[in-house]
Amino acid sequence: MLNLLIDSLKQHKRKTILSILQCTASYILVILTLSLATHTHELASNVQNATSSLYKVNDNFFNDEEKNFLAQSDNLKVLNELYEWEKTNPSFKYIIASRQNLFLDVQGMPAKFQYGYEAGHETPDAYESIQVNQQFIDHFAIQTSEGRLFQAGDYNVKNDVIPIILGYEYKDYFKLKQIIHVGYMGVNLKCKVIGFLGQHSFYNNGYALKYLDRLVVFPSLEVDNIHAQDRSFMLKLFLDKTSGYIQSSLSAQKIQELFTQKSLQLDIEPYVVEGVSNFYLTMWGLEGEQLQKVLFIFSFVIAFVALFSISTNLIAKITLRKYTYGIMIANGTRRAVINLSILFEIFFINLVSLCIAALFSFMISQNINIPILLIFSFTLSLISFIPPWISVNRIKLSKTIRGGN
Repeated sequence: MLNLLIDSLKQHKRKTILSILQCTASYILVILTLSLATHTHELASNVQNATSSLYKVNDNFFNDEEKNFLAQSDNLKVLNELYEWEKTNPSFKYIIASRQNLFLDVQGMPAKFQYGYEAGHETPDAYESIQVNQQFIDHFAIQTSEGRLFQAGDYNVKNDVIPIILGYEYKDYFKLKQIIHVGYMGVNLKCKVIGFLGQHSFYNNGYALKYLDRLVVFPSLEVDNIHAQDRSFMLKLFLDKTSGYIQSSLSAQKIQELFTQKSLQLDIEPYVVEGVSNFYLTMWGLEGEQLQKVLFIFSFVIAFVALFSISTNLIAKITLRKYTYGIMIANGTRRAVINLSILFEIFFINLVSLCIAALFSFMISQNINIPILLIFSFTLSLISFIPPWISVNRIKLSKTIRGGN
């Protein structure tokens, strides 16, 4: 059988090479298409999740009311109790996404990063940032292109160095592990860059999807003892932390009732729950699911073309070698042995094609699912074997040998 396989590969090499090239091209298209389909699925899922029922919770302190509230140190305990209730409440998931500008001690940064740039009145040394908790990262499926995301210990206010993550567009100006001195709500902090976000990372601000490419992602700091830090800083910190986002299947009215009840219990003006964010999903939302289906169908079409080309080339080789096979069968070689050698040839062509395609595709997209491809290649090989198997079993000895071809 091995001799049959080697002999078949040596003869009519052009057809073998043509089969490998056709199969390789098909595998490359399948790999890239499936990679795009997977990416589309993940992005569509993230958008769907980001646009699910989100509510914004806001305090009722404005201007002088806020100053008067922060001037009363006893309110720190009130805010801490409200925050603990929010983050541990089983009725909803509490997400912190607080926007505060930071003052970075850096030079030579483009104006596009500065706070107020989009409004046309940028503030020197002030940069847009967002303070987040772990629920924010999980809910919006935030990922880094370099470095890492926040870990449990990164949120501790006692850290000598506070880890920060920079938006994708900061990659050209900062390096991983770089130390930056940051001014945050009147306090000077020493921070270290631990990662850069993936390009076009986004979150839902309650009204629309917002990119994080130019934002500094700052951990929403947690404390073990609210009285161990500067009281003024802690009051501002917890006032920000208590005005977050809520993801829940409950109605806005029901959530408002919960917050009103808790606010009255704490003897503060009831926090206000703003309505659900409903806006049209773009191409990567509802239409992204349709695109994913199209890509999977396209993959099946490519697979069918590959199957057809392999089978056609092998049938052509069998036709050219029909006389040889006829003589071998007449001399006692079983058709099963011939069929097995053809099957191994198909496996060989698919394996070589898959290796070449995987190497080529890896240079373009590193998201290659090898186990799925091996299953796909094995299935394709078995199906491709059916037409050649029928062709071998239809060889008529008397007619083939007398005809000499």
